[in-house]
Amino acid sequence: MNWQVKQRVDFYLEEFQPPRIPADLERMLIGAAVHGILFAVVLVGLVINWYYQGARLADMTAAQSRVEQQVANIERERPPLHLNEELVRERDKARRDLESSQKILRFLTQQDIKSSVSFTSMVEQLGEQDIRGVWLKRFSFFNEGRDINIEGYTDDPAKVSRYVSALLNRSGYENQAFRFVDVHKTEDKPWLTFRLDTRPERPASPTNQALTSGEIMRRAREGRL
Repeated sequence: MNWQVKQRVDFYLEEFQPPRIPADLERMLIGAAVHGILFAVVLVGLVINWYYQGARLADMTAAQSRVEQQVANIERERPPLHLNEELVRERDKARRDLESSQKILRFLTQQDIKSSVSFTSMVEQLGEQDIRGVWLKRFSFFNEGRDINIEGYTDDPAKVSRYVSALLNRSGYENQAFRFVDVHKTEDKPWLTFRLDTRPERPASPTNQALTSGEIMRRAREGRL
């Protein structure tokens, strides 16, 4: 009979297992390894980009040098530019004229629009005059429309009075009064020349007769005109 004692050993017990790293430390080591790998990848990318940008900068510098050399060659081949003095003077004069015109335009546009004077109605009413035998030659406005000069021709002096009466009855001329009236005959001309002016002035020729609008109408009614 065999009395040997048999002993069973469970090698799966923790005391027979090899030492292991704690879980927290293991996670820290894994994280550090991952960050180290990422840092290495980024560093390699930066180095590659630095070399690429350096090569690109070198190419751009070389291209700029070639362009500058071409420009220098063209400048050497072409004669130097000389400005024509006459054209320069004309340019300066045109520039001064433009500046003067701009100053005038600014001055005009800065004025109050209410202060502007319009002769539209006076001109229209002057053109509406229809006295047969009276032809208008020229008219002029003075003192912002307060004075007017009218010149023309007629075949009968009496028609001038009718022309004046009809004109003064219009709204644009209701406050006007012709202080100088000149009707005379020009040599070798079959018609008479007349001049009406609201400004009091003497006729240039001593043979001309200065009459007021009232006087010429009175004489026309009496048949002495």
